Amino acid sequence: MKILIFADIHGEFEKASKILNTVKTEGIDLIISPGDFTDMFSIPEGFSQIDIADMVLQKILSLGVPVFCVPGNHDPYDVIDLFNEYGVNLHAKIRTFKGIKFVGWGGAETPFNTLFEPTEQETKEELSKLEPKIKNQDFILVTHNPPFNTNLDRAMSGQHVGSKTIREFIEKNKPRLAVSAHIHESRGEDKIGESVLFYPGAMFEGYYGIVDIKENKIKCEIKKLEV
Repeated sequence: MKILIFADIHGEFEKASKILNTVKTEGIDLIISPGDFTDMFSIPEGFSQIDIADMVLQKILSLGVPVFCVPGNHDPYDVIDLFNEYGVNLHAKIRTFKGIKFVGWGGAETPFNTLFEPTEQETKEELSKLEPKIKNQDFILVTHNPPFNTNLDRAMSGQHVGSKTIREFIEKNKPRLAVSAHIHESRGEDKIGESVLFYPGAMFEGYYGIVDIKENKIKCEIKKLEV
């Protein structure tokens, strides 16, 4: 199974189009987008954030493969309605593709008073509701916020700013793969136990990821659009 990871788009519709045109011949089976379709601080005149999210999502869907999405902290809460309308919502849900379960949770707490910021307590409560359905099962976790104290959550200051709750969920439930976004400067790969962690970088900077899953092997590759 080959998965395209399309994270932190931040409204860059034209760049998204170029990347999708680049990968459309690569045999992608599934697209995962772990949030920040829009940028609350950069909205073109005459458009709403939902307008932008709609355009981006339609472009992603034009590849003609299944799509799973969770919102980012920049996305408005009603982006969930848009995801549901297009049948791509993974936030606070479990969905199955090719025999593998996918668990999703979006948003992230920040110091910047952004739009989609579930608390750690809310994150813990909602993820705990999903736990019984994936206990001792093979699954992939998709979150906007990366797990705490990893290569993926180090801010420019050097401080680890990810979610302790998400880290605890990974330690306890052992997903095969945990895909995240959010901390643009911390693209890369890491592990918690046997769980592979992956963030390919921000799409608005030209980065995207390809994950190739063959039996028990996972290959994660960071790619960048050359312009």
